[in-house]
This record gives sequence, C-alpha cells and structure tokens, in this order.
Amino acid sequence: MSTFEKQGGSNVQGWERALSIGSGIAMARGGLKRGGVIGLARAAFGGLLVARGLSGHCKLKGLMEDARSMRPDVDSIAEKVTRLEGEIADRVKPVVKQVRDSV
Repeated sequence: MSTFEKQGGSNVQGWERALSIGSGIAMARGGLKRGGVIGLARAAFGGLLVARGLSGHCKLKGLMEDARSMRPDVDSIAEKVTRLEGEIADRVKPVVKQVRDSV
C-alpha cells in the first residue's frame, strides 16, 4: 500500500490543488530569495504547499472534515446530557426538600 493510499486518498482537488502548487512555488522562491531564518521558514512552508498540491492530500483538511462529520454525534450527546441533568435534578429535589424539612 502506498503512502498516498494510507493517507486516505485525495481531499484536495481542482483549483485548490492548482492554487496550492502555484502559491507554494511563489512562496518557496520568495523565501529562498530573502534568505535567513524567515526566508528558510517561508521556503519550507512553500514546499509544503507544493507537496499538498502535487499529492492532492492535506492532513489538516482531513482532520477538519472528520471533526465536521462528528458534529451530529456531539449534538446528540449534548442533548442526552441535558436530559439526564434534568432527570437527576428532578430526583434530587424531593430528597433535598426532605432533608431541609427534617433539619
């Protein structure tokens, strides 16, 4: 199995891919021209953008898509927690009243 297949396939397509390659080349070139630590960092980031465009896969974008797909589950769990909190409060109220009355 290739690295590309292990990463889950392509999640960067079309114009996004072309823009990654173009802006990555420009950023890497500008970084190399500038030199120094900042230039090196800029060139490295440009290289990452070129790699993203060429491979068609972005790990960060994949993580964000995974998080978005989990949103309905999170909402469902939040609703259940809210419902359970209400049930617990309803069960505790008589006990608290009984303790107050006995004191």
